Amino acid sequence: MSKAGWVAQREFMVRVRSRQFIIMTLLGPFLFSLMFVIPALLARYGGSDKQTIWVHDASGLFAGAFQTEGEVVFREFDRQPDGWRDSLKSGKDLGFLLIDPAIDLNKPTGFRYYSDQPPGVATSDRITRAISDRIQALKLKQRGLDPGFVDSLRTNIDLQTLRLTGEGEENSSTGAATVVGFMAAFIMYLFIFLYGSMVVRGVVEEKASRVMEVLVASVRPFDLMLGKILGIAAVGLAQFVVWIALTSGLVALAQATILGGTEATSAQMAGSSPDGFEGIMLGLGTLNLPFLLSMFLFYFISGYLLYAALFAAIGSAVDNESDTQQLMFPVTIPIILAIIVAQMVVQNPGSPLSFWFSMIPLTAPILMAVRLPFGVPAWELALSMSLMVVGFLATTWIAARIYRVGVLMYGKKPTFKELLKWITYKV
Repeated sequence: MSKAGWVAQREFMVRVRSRQFIIMTLLGPFLFSLMFVIPALLARYGGSDKQTIWVHDASGLFAGAFQTEGEVVFREFDRQPDGWRDSLKSGKDLGFLLIDPAIDLNKPTGFRYYSDQPPGVATSDRITRAISDRIQALKLKQRGLDPGFVDSLRTNIDLQTLRLTGEGEENSSTGAATVVGFMAAFIMYLFIFLYGSMVVRGVVEEKASRVMEVLVASVRPFDLMLGKILGIAAVGLAQFVVWIALTSGLVALAQATILGGTEATSAQMAGSSPDGFEGIMLGLGTLNLPFLLSMFLFYFISGYLLYAALFAAIGSAVDNESDTQQLMFPVTIPIILAIIVAQMVVQNPGSPLSFWFSMIPLTAPILMAVRLPFGVPAWELALSMSLMVVGFLATTWIAARIYRVGVLMYGKKPTFKELLKWITYKV
């Protein structure tokens, strides 16, 4: 076994035997499953209290416009009651909507809502939608049009999306591609930060305890750095596989027992209608999941190795964790930027912005994870993968140059100018 392999084995065994690793490996799936189960339980059993909204329409134009829906109950009254302001102070989930006598349909104003606290987004949208619909109906009547006839002109359609390939055409699903892309990007983001910071802490702790001096005496700095990166990567992959397996089992168990079935629960857990969620689930069948999984693993591993090399260099350049923040900030900017750009990539996966950010090695792991479910041309994928390999080799070379000097330097926090000098040192 090479010295790098020996270091990797040591890192792996030491960490998987630690109490923290065992606790988080077992506790993590339980916490992840709660993220799925609790929203479903709240949707089924945790209905909010009913909210009563009294409507006083002095104009007479909005009689019957406000219909009770769900937890919001509308009640209309002919005259403005006395002491309604005092009732707001004592009434919970109570509101008053007052409409002025004179309403200009072309420039509608004079709608005032009073409550003991600002209304929620759903309540506010429901009130404004009811007012807007009634004003639209009144305007149509003024022009001699039947509002019911106009409503009948609106038709819902089911758009079938197809993607052209070299072998013909195949079904596609924007909803499923969006969900899979964002989930993969989030996992990538979480993994890089979680285990990348573990590399930093490991190097800083060993350097502070002077264990590094003993290790460097028998192992080259490059082998030591590579071994730590690979060892922690193996720890992360092992923990990730256990999390996925146990979380899937716990969620399936909760669906079959606590939540009482998977069909209704799935829609509640999605926070949408059954049709919408079922559409996404059916859309998963249009994706080439084995291919996506293989590509995800490639960018998953190559992205981690790229950033872990930089994190290892940062850990070698400082003496304590508090000093790492200044050096880590420039490295974390591309990751944060990739998450921001990912929201634009979903809107247009084939745009020049999407292309260039999925080619840059520092942002490609997250952006390609978002683009792949939508379909990426083979030449773009091959170019991106090649650049990822080149990027990993380049960052590893740079990190190794910094690591070999910084790993044995104590008592001085280097500047960015000094780090550039370390890269050019001949040792």
